[in-house]
Formats: sequence, C-alpha cells, structure tokens
Amino acid sequence: MSGDSSFPAQFFDGETAAAQDAAVWIEAGGLIIEIGPRREIWAVKDLVIVPHSGDSLRLSCRRHKHALLVLPPAAATALRGAAPDLFDGSRERRRMTTLIAGLMAGAGLVGAALFIGVPAASGPLAAATPKDFEMRMGENLAAQVTTIFRPCQDAGAAITTLQPVINELAETGDVGFPITFNFVRMSAPNAFALPGGQVVATSGLLKLLEDDPDAFIAVLAHELGHVKARDGMKAFYRNAGLGVILEIITGGSGVAQQAVLIGGQLRQLRYNRRQETEADAAAAEILTNSDMDPAALARAFVALQGFSGGAQESGGDETKAGAKRDKKLPGWLSSHPDTGSRIDAARAKGRPAGPSPISDEDWGVIAKACETKKD
Repeated sequence: MSGDSSFPAQFFDGETAAAQDAAVWIEAGGLIIEIGPRREIWAVKDLVIVPHSGDSLRLSCRRHKHALLVLPPAAATALRGAAPDLFDGSRERRRMTTLIAGLMAGAGLVGAALFIGVPAASGPLAAATPKDFEMRMGENLAAQVTTIFRPCQDAGAAITTLQPVINELAETGDVGFPITFNFVRMSAPNAFALPGGQVVATSGLLKLLEDDPDAFIAVLAHELGHVKARDGMKAFYRNAGLGVILEIITGGSGVAQQAVLIGGQLRQLRYNRRQETEADAAAAEILTNSDMDPAALARAFVALQGFSGGAQESGGDETKAGAKRDKKLPGWLSSHPDTGSRIDAARAKGRPAGPSPISDEDWGVIAKACETKKD
C-alpha cells in the first residue's frame, strides 16, 4: 500500500445504526478503507462532504449512497491537501442542482398541482432521497428548532447517560441512521423525530414520566420507529412547498426555513394513523427484542391522556374515567384520535421484562436534565 500511515475512522454502512471501527489510507485518487477483513475504495470523484457541526469530517460516496465515513481532523487536513477541489463546493453545487432537477421532475410526474403531486409522491420521494441529504436536512432543521424551543442547557450529562441506551435501541431496531438526541424546554409533554435521525424530547415529557423511566424509553422507541420509516422526510414532502424543502436540503438563505417554522409548519410534522400504528408496532418490536415490556408504551399514552385532563374510553380502568375527549391533548397525541385502541394494542403485547436498561442512579441524572431554568 502506497500510503505511509492510516487514520482511524468510524464507518456506518447505512443498514444499521452501529458504528464500525475502520482504518483509512489517503491516496492521490481516493480513500482506501479497511473495515475488519473487508476493504473498500472510494474514488475522490465520488466523495461528498456531509456538513455537520464539529471538527470531524463526514463523507459519503456516490457509489455507496447510504454509507457514511467519519474521519478525525488530522485526516481531514491530509485529504484537503490531496484533493483540494473536494472542498471548494463546486461539485456539491452541481450535485445539488441535479438532485433538485430530479425531485422537481418526479413531482411533476405525479400531478400538475404541487400540493397534490408532492403529497402523493411523498413516500417514493423519501425513499429516493439519499440518506446523507436527509441527515443534512435533519441537522439543519434541528438547529432551527432550537431557535424556537430552547435546549435544556444542563442536559449534557443526561444525554451522555441516555445516548448509549438510545444507540442500543436503534441498533436493535435496525433504524438505519445514527441517532442524535436532545432535550428542549417546553411545558407540554412531547417528542418528535426529525429527518435523518434527529430525536427531540421536551422537558414536559420528562417531568410527566419522571416516575416511569421505561415509559419514557418506550416513547423514544416509538420515535425510532418513525426514523426507520423515514416518516419525517415523508411529512416534509407531504406538507411543505417544494421550494421550502429544497432550501432546507441546499442550506440556502434561511428565509424559507424561517417561514416554515415561524408560520407553524412544524406543527404539520404529524403522521397519519397508519404511520402511527406502524411506529407503535416498531416500538413494541424494539422493546421486546431489548427485553423490555411493550406495555410501557401504553403507560406513556395513559400518562399523556391524564395530562390532558380528559381521557378517552379504552379497555382499562385508568382510561375509562372521564370518557369525554379533550381537545387539549398534548402534541404527541393531538393528531392521533384513536389513542384508546393504541393503548389496548400496546397492553396486549405486554410481556415479562428483564431489568430496566436505565439504573435508578442513571435515571436520577436524566430526570434532572431540564431542572435548571437559567436558560
């Protein structure tokens, strides 16, 4: 091998959430990547930089669209010297132009009217969107979300404690994206999955479920179901104008992004009943395979109904009291009127569970993530 030395790296194959240790040699024509006994060669002409915050360099490859390579700063410096044209942005702009043209052509095939064609094509468009673009969109949107919903600024220790549990759930569920988790300060209990593996929970949800960590984990498992199905991407194609979507993808001036958020489009990141049922089923499978009880999701639903002050009727005593439906259900339930049957379905999948993946000591750290109100 002509390279004098290798650089350590992390390789995501795009099929699972697990990172694989790799060694990378930087050659004149590209990268030689060794992952255990396997070797891949990524030509410079096929490399694409995936923008993100931080000092590491993230690369994808046109010939391996779903894979992601994370290099340390020293490797980024060496690659910049070997392939300076990779960093000037012209190739990425040409690729974006091609993608935009393709998306516009695809939308045009399904209907003359944008807001009829795009919703009908949301599933195929989401499936056709390269995962590195979806991750870029999710990071961009997550940054916008935190300009409206303030992050819990003392949540670092809680996230560090919780992240390995989330990673394990994501790997068990084969969600296909590395998960980035954050807490935001919002009194209403809620959680949502943005495109590309960005998952957010509110301080209100943490407070509501502070006595039931497994129910909190069940909510996160539900959101991982949406990540796996790429429902966040589908929702954007379904509800946003194509120009707004393209600006988020391309990292444009930001005007359209602000219009989406400030104009209330974030509220449109809702899923239909079929998507919710599928995310519930995915959560149950993840919890079962993680030796947890899927009935924990039912307890989360019941707690959220209790917060609303108006429970719906279902098979259990907890939800029969006050059968009148309350129009003030928290955001996580407000677009899903069939909550009672979802509770029953989650309870029906109940099983004896092993030890909780979160110890009492660790949950004590997590539960304090949003206590400080200096932010």
